[in-house]
Amino acid sequence: MNAPYSKSRAVRRGQWTRRQFLVSASAAITLPTLVPRRVLGANGTPGANERLTVAHIGVGGMGTVDLANMLLFRDQGAVNIAAVCDVDEERLAAAVKRVGGAVRPYRDYRSILERKDIDAVVIATPDHWHAVQCAQACETGKHVYVEKPSSVTIAEGRAMVETARKYRRVVQVGSQARSA
Repeated sequence: MNAPYSKSRAVRRGQWTRRQFLVSASAAITLPTLVPRRVLGANGTPGANERLTVAHIGVGGMGTVDLANMLLFRDQGAVNIAAVCDVDEERLAAAVKRVGGAVRPYRDYRSILERKDIDAVVIATPDHWHAVQCAQACETGKHVYVEKPSSVTIAEGRAMVETARKYRRVVQVGSQARSA
């Protein structure tokens, strides 16, 4: 006894109905016009799932340079800058104006760490904050770029390494003078 012919049987056997073909073809033709190229990753730019969403903690001094460099990556379509943080209102306002768009300002870095949509943070705060903020960022699932010195003491440095390993996070310490 033959079972009724179904769409799933047709696809399994490699046969398409005329309706299935037309629906698939129209979707293939229409999708690129409805979805922006930056989402699909056209012309060699990363797709939306391949772009990192980053936040900057500390946007004065070296943090300003880090932000300027990140803006170049954003302009290439490689990252999204979702948030900036600084305790100084003037620096924070200048960073928000520079980034533009939907960037969100914060005065307390812990609010950034609570956000699930942020993949990585750039830490350019005063030196005594680096180890604490790096470890907390790793604990909340963020990857980290931290300015040098990464820590003030050897114990802090060891704690950073242990935390990064425990939570399987990537941590890079800025050492431009060495790496340049």
